[in-house]
Amino acid sequence: MRRHFLSFWGVLGLLAVVNPLAADDHFLTIGGGPAPDSNQVSLENNVLYFQRTLSQLERDTDEHVILFADGEKPEADLQFQNPERGPEDLHRLLAEIVGPANGIRFDYRSSTVPGVQGAADPDTIKRTLGDLSQRLKSDDRLILYFTGHGGRERPERSSRGRRPTAAIAADEEKPTEKSAEDKDEQESDHEDSNDAAAPEKENRSEEASPSNERRSKRPGYTGNHTHLWDHKTMTVTAWTEMLDELPQDMPVVAVMVQCYSGGFGNLIFQGGDPKNGMSSHPRCGFFSTVPDRVAAGCTPNINQAEYREYSSYFWEALSGVSRTGETVHTPDFDGDGQTSLLEAHAYTVLHADTIDIPTRTSDFFLREYSATTGKEELLTIHAPIEVLLATADPCERAVIEGLSDKFELSGGARGKEVEELIRAKQKEKREVDGEVRKQQQTVGRKRSEIKSALKKRWPEMANPWHPRVTHLLTQEADTLRAMILEHESYEGLKQAAEALAEAHAKQEQLELEIVKLERLKFWLERRALALNLPRLADEKTQQQFVGLVRLESQPL
Repeated sequence: MRRHFLSFWGVLGLLAVVNPLAADDHFLTIGGGPAPDSNQVSLENNVLYFQRTLSQLERDTDEHVILFADGEKPEADLQFQNPERGPEDLHRLLAEIVGPANGIRFDYRSSTVPGVQGAADPDTIKRTLGDLSQRLKSDDRLILYFTGHGGRERPERSSRGRRPTAAIAADEEKPTEKSAEDKDEQESDHEDSNDAAAPEKENRSEEASPSNERRSKRPGYTGNHTHLWDHKTMTVTAWTEMLDELPQDMPVVAVMVQCYSGGFGNLIFQGGDPKNGMSSHPRCGFFSTVPDRVAAGCTPNINQAEYREYSSYFWEALSGVSRTGETVHTPDFDGDGQTSLLEAHAYTVLHADTIDIPTRTSDFFLREYSATTGKEELLTIHAPIEVLLATADPCERAVIEGLSDKFELSGGARGKEVEELIRAKQKEKREVDGEVRKQQQTVGRKRSEIKSALKKRWPEMANPWHPRVTHLLTQEADTLRAMILEHESYEGLKQAAEALAEAHAKQEQLELEIVKLERLKFWLERRALALNLPRLADEKTQQQFVGLVRLESQPL
């Protein structure tokens, strides 16, 4: 499909609008996990929803290359939750009471995404981008959608003879076991004392400038990576090097929804590293969350009505149709009659009931070339709200005012209000966390009591592979089930499980409220950084920022 959008020069990293050109759009979707047991059905459904989105927008005739999991192989590569295996299914009862419980709720099948052209592995990605680099023209555009798993860069350990962690090793290094990947995505958010949503605290000198000599000490996140099929990985640096093979002036738009995806904001820099300065390739991206946080979304649940993840909101904002087929009012914050990529991103920030703090490439730009400390008269989130909003664009104003309204924040000291409310919500959540731990202990104790009774009657149950266990499951299933359900601790187990579910619901609600406040804080800081940019950066850098925001503001 021929479309018109703004062409961007990449000379010396300058992303400045020059003139509108006719262009062909090309879509590249890469999805799936590194192995069947981490390739959840939601990832397949994300690709299917994106295909429906393109069809809804009458873009399904454009070239769309899809690489997913193991490609077209017939082997089972996809995990899904079996809804027929309810809480009192005998196999599930035994797994959760006697153990091991891992995977008892899940089944596997081969993925069925139509139009898949290969596996989501580094070699296939490299060949695909190599082919595109030979065919695409400077006035074309590539939209890259990644829906899978991601890992974070880990800092060097101390110099006492210890080596860097595996997460920043060679791109194709295979984790020694599945837990290596799990560890990436389950890392606690507070490992860093402040995440990217917090105000900068680095001391910057009075001579601060946008030159390569002025670089912050915060992590670069160049080692953040995507997990690909067969336990392969690709870092930000590796992705950038592959994308560099595309025509230099051809715009690339990335939409990436994996954990730690914000690290791919570095795609705008040479070699994917902020220390190298801006890339000559015009790129922008929208990411589910900041570079040091896990993201919501990957689930074996087959019920798409329960999906809560970035791309569900992003694509519905652009198409006007949710993943379950419901009509959605598309955002048009600037009133130009269409929905831009940036407006879809802002819509997601406003409406997503997820643990994410969505981010975009211009956020990374501001955190590299601007600051809120280190020089007199720099603005912070504590500046009067009327000052922060005075030159805000329609999306910034919509997000800041919309999130403020959700929490009935209307004072002039908006930053202070947000910080105080975050602390109050965190205190409330700590109390609920205690209730969760209490109920978890009760559930564990009740299960242990039933487990002891089962093993006392059938000692062979210590090993699930013992022939006697097979006999019990096939010949004495009713007796076995009755002993569990009629045990004096089973009713207490059910009550504790219900109480735990209620506590988890309260915990989740507070987490959502806290993260939405953190989003508001993040966007307030963005406004402060944008206002400080002219005080810290030269004219060329300021124009680069303007060009990058315009690139983010194009329609799909």
